[in-house]
Amino acid sequence: MGDTGKGRARVDEPTNDLEGTSYQVLQKEIYRLTGIDLRLYKENQVKRLLESARRRYNAASFGQLLERLDDDPGLLHRFKGRLSINVSEFFRDAPRFDYLARHVLPNILRDNRRPRVWSAGCSVGCEPYSLAMLLAEEGVLNQSTVIGSDIDEEAVERARKGVYWESEVRSVAPDLRGQYLIREGGLSESEMPQPLRRRSDGSLESLYRVRDDIKRAVTFRVEDLFNCDYERNFDLIVCRNVTIYFTEDAKRELHGELCASLRPGGYLFVGGTEIIFQAEEMGLENPAPFFYRRHT
Repeated sequence: MGDTGKGRARVDEPTNDLEGTSYQVLQKEIYRLTGIDLRLYKENQVKRLLESARRRYNAASFGQLLERLDDDPGLLHRFKGRLSINVSEFFRDAPRFDYLARHVLPNILRDNRRPRVWSAGCSVGCEPYSLAMLLAEEGVLNQSTVIGSDIDEEAVERARKGVYWESEVRSVAPDLRGQYLIREGGLSESEMPQPLRRRSDGSLESLYRVRDDIKRAVTFRVEDLFNCDYERNFDLIVCRNVTIYFTEDAKRELHGELCASLRPGGYLFVGGTEIIFQAEEMGLENPAPFFYRRHT
């Protein structure tokens, strides 16, 4: 690969090999370009993502992929988004949210009517808005702090707009949908969330907008969980399906930081395939599947 004067390391051309030195150099170059440390992710998953990106962007080799990323800011922005997993919907895994509403929130509000809640790795914002709806139902939204964060700038920007496809709000109970979501009409296709979503008959799905008071209650920010200053004294942290592609060391590091960010008695809500094996040594108890509570 030729030297363009931008400080790029060399990835031998032509190569599609992701073994040994070539992969290590690629990791370093992607960190330089995106700030994302691929060493924290499971290697096989990362290699699949990189191969998919190489093919998607019609690069003959990974060296050529790096050149294109270095030369095209728009392509680099899209590539960075593909390194994060932005699959999300409101009240995803409804039984777990039901447990949260019936058991966890009442326990939190018994001690504190001004709860601090953080959705870490919130993707396009469905999760923090779901949490805000539950807090509104409890009558404490106005005095609550609700934060949503994600590494993907594009996902966070979409979250701030608060417009969603019908398939993303399908798990919202009818009474909550009627109260907190407004049917959206009149948007051109270019103004709609991308990619467009269509029904089986080819027609576009309906769009819904989060009500303004719910939207104003949530603060969104772009944040890398491995390179940020962790706030403390959260009553509830939701970090679901974020660690499934991380190495075991990275998981331990992240869970340790999240645990330290909880107030005594605070809850950590994780994804269905995520188990914290070192929970006890981190000072956590496990009152229900997918829920951990910091010892008081």
